[in-house]
Amino acid sequence: MKFYSKVIIPFFYDFSMDSEHINEGRKSILNKVKEEKVLEIGFGTAINLKFYPNNVNHIIGIDSNEGMLKQAEKKISDDRIKVEIIHQSSETLPFDDNSIDAVVSTYTLCSIKNVNLALNEIFRVLKPNGRYYFLEHGLADKPLTQKLQHLLNPIQKVWAVGCNLNRDIKALIENSGLKIIELKNYYMKRDPEVVGFMYEGIAVKEVKSYD
Repeated sequence: MKFYSKVIIPFFYDFSMDSEHINEGRKSILNKVKEEKVLEIGFGTAINLKFYPNNVNHIIGIDSNEGMLKQAEKKISDDRIKVEIIHQSSETLPFDDNSIDAVVSTYTLCSIKNVNLALNEIFRVLKPNGRYYFLEHGLADKPLTQKLQHLLNPIQKVWAVGCNLNRDIKALIENSGLKIIELKNYYMKRDPEVVGFMYEGIAVKEVKSYD
């Protein structure tokens, strides 16, 4: 199983997730990143790297899959962006409270084992008014599709190494304390509805007032 997750899956991911129709969403959300320094959880094989806007000059990429990061290292050659790679789970982020300007995740929340803990960590490390940019697939808005997602989820988790079809991304993000300020839901073109319902948006760590 380790060979499958560390060798086979990274190559499959790099091939299947770097397609034109999938990258439309990546371009859309990453183009909205205004900060210079970004923490990207689930850095994977660095597919996002080529879509960051010119204002981004420093990326910290975290991923728990060593095989993914080995693939990513082959793409880190652009002097325009400083890239630091950390081999670690997003469930425990090695940063101080209120220290990160912005966090990015694409196709990541589906496969984190303790996703609530990871989102709580994102909330913790973000600076006040810091932004979380996300592009994730999850629980669909059609009852029949939802039933299929629940039915197929155990199979999906095995072959896709922990990827879940049926997570309610909006609810998970809001439960962490982050406030969603922008959200777009849609079905990915040419993908089956059970895997293609998308959550694309921005959440913010609001500053609480005690007046």
